[in-house]
Amino acid sequence: MSKPKQHRKKPRGLTGPIKFADGRVEREFVQFPDSKPEIEALIAKLFCTESPSSNVQFRRYGFLDHLTPMSENSIDFVVQTKHGERWLELAEFAPLDQFGGKYEEVPNQWSSQTMKDLFIRLVKQKNAKEYGDGVILLIYKTHDTLFVPPPVQRMIRAELSTTQINLESIYYLSPHSGSSSTVWEIWPGNADTIQESGIGPNVFVGLPKP
Repeated sequence: MSKPKQHRKKPRGLTGPIKFADGRVEREFVQFPDSKPEIEALIAKLFCTESPSSNVQFRRYGFLDHLTPMSENSIDFVVQTKHGERWLELAEFAPLDQFGGKYEEVPNQWSSQTMKDLFIRLVKQKNAKEYGDGVILLIYKTHDTLFVPPPVQRMIRAELSTTQINLESIYYLSPHSGSSSTVWEIWPGNADTIQESGIGPNVFVGLPKP
């Protein structure tokens, strides 16, 4: 009798909200599962769950029901929407090749341009696969200093407005817990220029490092 397939433990970062309670500052980290399939299942479930903080994806799709994982070597999930069946492809924004392969080496001060370029690189890698119609790309982060702030998102959106995109839509998700997150629509959205975004040359994300 064959043994069930064992998924290797996937490296992941540290992220979670800061809370103030009884005059104290407390940090609650998201408890991610060990394997990539389990992490992606959690992220996909968060995306398909309405949240008080953001429901931008529901404004476009109405509802996101019957989330079903696909077989390996294919698009990650299929989901039912008011427009019919859609496919959900996930990708973590974690350009660790730029930081020695370690989450802890990612700085909390970024060049806005560098962050934008690395995010665009990930989008283009997925876009080049030419999945076909009805594919939603969901990009997420598992580490605080890999958060892409809205001004950089606007830079990304502006560049994507001049790029041939084969995907139906692109979203960015930041998890807060195992049951809540914030989601932004990266594309199509409304393109803003860097001047309109009012962003400087650098951005600070995550908590300062000791």
